[in-house]
Amino acid sequence: MSSTYLEQVRSAFSQIEVIEKTIVFCMQSKQVIPNQSVLLDHRIHNLIQMAQKTAADALILIDGADGWKKEEMNYLQGVGGSGDVWENFYERFKEIKDYHKRVTNVQTMQNKVEFYYEQAFAPPFKEPYFSGEEHHGRFLDMHASYKEFLNLKKLKESNKIKIGDYLWYLQNFQNFHDIPLYIKEKEGSKYKRYLINMLEYLRSFYQRVNPLQDVSKIEQKIDIDFQTQWENGQVKGWEHRKEETEEIRGHPHYCEACQKKYQNENTFVNHFDGKKHKALAKLKEKQIEQVIQTINQQEQPKEDNEGQKKKKMAYLEVAILQYKDTLQQQLNDTMNLVRKKQSRRYEENEDEEAVQVQDQQLDQPEEASSEDESPIYNPKNLPLGWDGRPIPYWLYKLHGLGVEYKCEICGNTSYWGRKAFEDHFQGWRHSYGMRCLRIPNTLHFKEITKIQDAISLYKKIQQDQERSKFRPEYEEEYEDTDGNLLNKKTYYDLKKQGLL
Repeated sequence: MSSTYLEQVRSAFSQIEVIEKTIVFCMQSKQVIPNQSVLLDHRIHNLIQMAQKTAADALILIDGADGWKKEEMNYLQGVGGSGDVWENFYERFKEIKDYHKRVTNVQTMQNKVEFYYEQAFAPPFKEPYFSGEEHHGRFLDMHASYKEFLNLKKLKESNKIKIGDYLWYLQNFQNFHDIPLYIKEKEGSKYKRYLINMLEYLRSFYQRVNPLQDVSKIEQKIDIDFQTQWENGQVKGWEHRKEETEEIRGHPHYCEACQKKYQNENTFVNHFDGKKHKALAKLKEKQIEQVIQTINQQEQPKEDNEGQKKKKMAYLEVAILQYKDTLQQQLNDTMNLVRKKQSRRYEENEDEEAVQVQDQQLDQPEEASSEDESPIYNPKNLPLGWDGRPIPYWLYKLHGLGVEYKCEICGNTSYWGRKAFEDHFQGWRHSYGMRCLRIPNTLHFKEITKIQDAISLYKKIQQDQERSKFRPEYEEEYEDTDGNLLNKKTYYDLKKQGLL
């Protein structure tokens, strides 16, 4: 680090400028490699933090709270040192030159965009982690939540919901209003833990996929919407929470100790002799005594605690619905992927997973393999498909990929197949060639591949446009005193000669 104040300030501003160029480079790269847009967003997020930290350090230097700025300014004004302004100036100048000679290689590296592009994931920053199911943020991995949902035994025993496979869960996990309130109360902490884990996953996934977005704004919106809906009784599934609870507890076959409603009177009467009921009845009596003591000590009643628990559950459900709406695109892609996997054989799914693993390893450094891979058998030199294997020969013939089309405007570039040839007329290479010829790349020049043909056609189009223009000298009509119709040029020529 330089020992002069002004050089450190200049270095900070130079560093910020290079970081901004790196951010621009990352934003432009998103259009070139869209499948890496999430990682590039994380790089941009880390670079912004890096620039903010550098700017904060520069502001501390500029404010001069430590007195270094004042001391440096006084020195350059001739106070201290030799006492001469010019001698002090050239002394500082020599010191800066010596410093740059010593750190030439380091500064040259730090002034490059590539350096900060690599430093975006260097400590203290780190690269975001996505599981294999998430595939770099394209899909959701809800398997853990699905397993927790299957472990809600009270819900399975009630038969209120017909539980299906993983695809069914992805389509219906947001339908919390289909679960009766008394089942949510029975599950208690287990159901609440299920909601908390799901919300934490959705929040974490949103932050990993959208690192440039402010999550606190979504949280604030959720809080405001929930408070309004809760006070107005508009939270879906909790509109009649008091009425449903009172209806169940007021049923003649409802046991307060077991907190369960029985289907018939015989079962209800006989369950009083069971060990489970007796144990729960004793526990209920102890709880009632504790409630009475709490009321006597003027503490918060248990009913308020129960109400807070219900409110917390309702809040978690509303928050999950909000994040679900935000991640709707990823959820739809996940459901389509699950349908695709269900419609394929086991071997096909294995091949698909192998391709995904190869895609994930594209950004990792290549390592020397111990065993040489056998070359792909391709005697007819057919193009490779999405799976890295040659496409079928009938498909090759169907699309005419063996037919070569050359375009002189594109620099005699060859295009194989009719489709590639037709698409190239709107490509960048053909557009650049037309721009070099000073000819607009319009539909008139489609199928034109020769330079001379394009120039001749452009001249002909210009001539036709020139003929179609309105020429007032020859097309405006004038009438003389005898009623003869003359064009404008002839009329004024005769008028100047005095013949009219």
